[in-house]
Amino acid sequence: MSISSRKASTLICHAETLASRPAVLAALEEGRIDQGKALLIVDQLEPLTAVQAEIVEAVLIEYARTHHYSRIRLHAQRLIAKLDPDAAARRHEEKKRTRRVEKLNLDDAMCALRFQFTAVQGALVWDRIDRIARGLDDERTMDQRRADVAFDLLMGKETGAPQGEVKVLVTLPATTLMGMDQEPGMLAGYGPIPADVARDIAAGGTWKRILTDPVTGVAVDVGRTNYRPSAALADLVRARDVTCVAIGCRQPAHRCDLDHCEPFDGTNTVADDLGAKCRRHHVMKHHTRWKRTQLPGGIHIWTTPMGRTYVREPEPIADPGPPF
Repeated sequence: MSISSRKASTLICHAETLASRPAVLAALEEGRIDQGKALLIVDQLEPLTAVQAEIVEAVLIEYARTHHYSRIRLHAQRLIAKLDPDAAARRHEEKKRTRRVEKLNLDDAMCALRFQFTAVQGALVWDRIDRIARGLDDERTMDQRRADVAFDLLMGKETGAPQGEVKVLVTLPATTLMGMDQEPGMLAGYGPIPADVARDIAAGGTWKRILTDPVTGVAVDVGRTNYRPSAALADLVRARDVTCVAIGCRQPAHRCDLDHCEPFDGTNTVADDLGAKCRRHHVMKHHTRWKRTQLPGGIHIWTTPMGRTYVREPEPIADPGPPF
């Protein structure tokens, strides 16, 4: 095949991995999922027992038919955390011991620093750097501002902009907060985190009650007539959308703009016409030929310039009710 031995080894490893899960392999052969999704499913099943893996496998194969890669990964992690929360907590503690900082030398007198933190630590660090960078107004790109801000913070220098309040958004059931169960919390922009970690964050954070649909688990509530959403409406939309509503974007909603789907007419500043969009996708919606339609319940339909459509459904932040 005129490929390197490393590439050949990877192909053989993928083949052996897929052959070890006949149901996943069958879904791939029948065209219900692609190779990337198949390998993702197998990888997510690895830490489970044989019985648990069989349960999750069937659910993920069906889910993968109609959802993109990042949503499949998030759904898998949530299922796995619910199946065995104690094991999820143990794995988190094991991985936490691997935290480190690495320096990688690059060409042209450059280097890269790579930090391995817990998901919560990483979210807090990124939020601080990003907030300061967005407070600066100069000719640098956002990537350049973030890099310069990170250097200034590490060197103890002034950053040139207020640091602001560092914020992460974590949702968890009230029963978990009270210690009645071990349901995982959800870290915006990341996914499930162990119940103990979520409770630790809640202990030192600001609490807000969110009502969810008992069937879908999606956040619901509130409507206002002002152009600028009220604080309650803004909280609702961001809790419902979790991340930017563009297909595949994982920018947390609390760092996104709230954008009307239809032009403001004096009456449509309501949850069913608002969506969280990161600045890049906000600009894309207004200044390119991409189109977005919003349906009740936070469902967003994106149409590409070539006419293809993609549906972005809201992520449940509570357990959906039984299908009866």
